[in-house]
Amino acid sequence: MHDSVELGRALQRLLWSRPIKTGSFGFEFAVSYVLFLRAERSLASIRTLVRSGLGDDAMALVRVMVEKIITAEYILLVGWEAASDYIQYLPFSEWRNYEDLRLRNPKLCHPYTPDQLKQLQSAHDTAKTKILPNGTSKPRYGRGNDWTEISLSKRAKKVDQLLKERHFTGSTETLFDATYKKSAAYLHGSFASIGRSIETRENEDQPPSDAELQKIEVGLRIREKAPQIGLDALKAANLAAFQVLAFLSQVLEDKKSRDWASSYARKKMKRSKTKTETKPEQKAKTL
Repeated sequence: MHDSVELGRALQRLLWSRPIKTGSFGFEFAVSYVLFLRAERSLASIRTLVRSGLGDDAMALVRVMVEKIITAEYILLVGWEAASDYIQYLPFSEWRNYEDLRLRNPKLCHPYTPDQLKQLQSAHDTAKTKILPNGTSKPRYGRGNDWTEISLSKRAKKVDQLLKERHFTGSTETLFDATYKKSAAYLHGSFASIGRSIETRENEDQPPSDAELQKIEVGLRIREKAPQIGLDALKAANLAAFQVLAFLSQVLEDKKSRDWASSYARKKMKRSKTKTETKPEQKAKTL
């Protein structure tokens, strides 16, 4: 928890406390900046959930935090076109969502006036088409009607490639692998998110019989007795927060944040080394 508070304050100093020099970045900086701000708020929310014993919900929010970070980095480095696609997706999806709900249950639809509906549809029609440099047009949104056809893992890979071209260190793919995949199970309600609440048999090494499968005990634990998921969520969120600091301090050439991040990394390595060295001694005392 202490590490999370430290990282949160470092992010606040960078993002909230003073103006940032945007360098050569333009409109895309404003969009990515707000995403970074929201990611910092997600870190604070994760701490609150862990303190309340709601580790599963904290882990689900890790996925939200990581997606904000990777999307922000991608938009900032790719530029104006990615930022525009991201913003235009809102009017595009608003009309689509309204149409879907109207077909299924019109009573639940927002009571738009005819003029408002006309504006809503017009904004959708404008957003759905992209004009290419040669004057031709093409659909702006493709697979799954998402704001980009590039999956989050590919966005992370693209970020690291662009960082490498700038002679910076990229670790966005590592962030995706280390945090996103596990936290996504809790956001989507996959079996991994409920498995701890199901107890089957004492002997897990043998395949269960039909009778054993019918004797599954289920217990819904609002506050976990073993807070391991909460601890895992904090570790994942801390990794994401540190990655933001490392990314922004390089890209925005913020020396103060870069020095702080380096100092923090050295301190963590020293702690880890100390713990590793003391384990054999602790074992000997136990014996």
